Amino acid sequence: MAQGAWILLIALLAVIAVTVGGIIYGHRQSRDLSGWLVDARRMGPFLVWFLLGTEIYTAFTFQGLAAYSYANGSAAYYNVALNDVAYALGFFILPAFWLLGKRFGHVTQSDFVASRYQSPGLGIFIAFTTALIMIGYIDLNIEGLGAVVTVISGGSVHGVWPDVLGFLVLGLAVTFGGIRGNAWQSAIKDILMFIAILALFFVVPSHFFHGFGSMFQAFHRKLASRMVLPGINPKLGILWLITTVMLTSMGQWMWPQWFGIAYTARGPRALKLQAVFMPLYQLVKWMVIVIGFAAVLILGFHKTEGNNVVMMLAGQALPFWMLALFTIAAVFSAIIPAGPIIMTSAGLLARNVYQKLWPKTTDVTTYRLTRALVLPITFLALVLAEVAPALIVVVLLVAYDFIAQLFPAIVIGGLFWKRATKEGALAGILGGWIVAAWVLLTKHDPWHGMNAGFIALLVNLVLFFGVSLLTQPAPRPFLDQFFATIYPKTDSDQM
Repeated sequence: MAQGAWILLIALLAVIAVTVGGIIYGHRQSRDLSGWLVDARRMGPFLVWFLLGTEIYTAFTFQGLAAYSYANGSAAYYNVALNDVAYALGFFILPAFWLLGKRFGHVTQSDFVASRYQSPGLGIFIAFTTALIMIGYIDLNIEGLGAVVTVISGGSVHGVWPDVLGFLVLGLAVTFGGIRGNAWQSAIKDILMFIAILALFFVVPSHFFHGFGSMFQAFHRKLASRMVLPGINPKLGILWLITTVMLTSMGQWMWPQWFGIAYTARGPRALKLQAVFMPLYQLVKWMVIVIGFAAVLILGFHKTEGNNVVMMLAGQALPFWMLALFTIAAVFSAIIPAGPIIMTSAGLLARNVYQKLWPKTTDVTTYRLTRALVLPITFLALVLAEVAPALIVVVLLVAYDFIAQLFPAIVIGGLFWKRATKEGALAGILGGWIVAAWVLLTKHDPWHGMNAGFIALLVNLVLFFGVSLLTQPAPRPFLDQFFATIYPKTDSDQM
């Protein structure tokens, strides 16, 4: 049997073992929707840290970021900056989401929106539309797994088959694992990812350049113009970097799965600890960007598919046993992060769309429907991967253009501004989505050097504030109770 076939077989056995382990570990907590989605809010800091980390550091980090630095040079730096800003925001807003979720029984992002604006209709709208947007995120993981299989098999398994394999593995792993099982799998995945990227980061300079010094000297001689903005693409300059970092850092916590993950924690302190220690993961991103630069000199510029460069370098530089470990880490990075995304999408459609439209639906039926939706949702992502293949990072950036439009309604109106109304929230979101779609479809991204999604967000803010000031907010007694949960009155306030 060829080396690639052996490695894929080992990776498949590892996936089966970890999937079964996750099912066993999470089975007791996955008997109802609350246990399956948020572990009944009982998860400690250790598992929450890995669960948050696995959702940020995915197939995109493992493969897509290297592909982006390979294709676009210094523009890839945006991704390191965005998480640094997002963690600072997360320190404040994730504990607030948890407090409100505990007080009012929220399980999903849609629950939060419907409660804050006292509007079941707005909650249904948010649930349905964000579930659709998240399919693009699932597509990212399917493409990542497909790239791994294609390279390791030496091209003998290519085309639609790697993506079909990704669909089957993702769907089956998610259906039976539950969120607690996924947290256990995330811990294994992240440890392997650190080891794999660290190994490749040290092996590439040694194998191809005879050391770090020689590699960085080669960067300086041959890639100097690629390593400073705007790099390869003159449109991706300083203004693009600033607006992209602002947009994506605000959009980071707007993905619906973050609400579910935040609700799994035992308390706010567990979430604050994540924001403090999560930047340790940034070392992985920096290493991957450097590997992408090295790939330009090793493989040649645009002579290979960008998503494949990391696996191609690993195949050339690593011995068999280390390549097998690297492949397992890459496969896990494509499969495991998709768990909360698919579960959240299914939960939004079943709990916040179907059950709200048909209130007589029992919780047991809703739970069964949620799990039944896993495979159809994953299949839609498979179709997207085949119809509109793209660089993994491009898929993610386009998805951020749309998901970030929730920031005014959820963070500004949801946590700070009582005067915000459901009409203002809806007008801002729709306006932002229309502008983002127009700019992207007319190929005006960047627009005058700025990220298209950021332009849409500015329009969103104008509509959000303007329409809110012209319409009636939720009842004042409810708003006082809602905001008192995160801003409790002290004795000095009452004097």
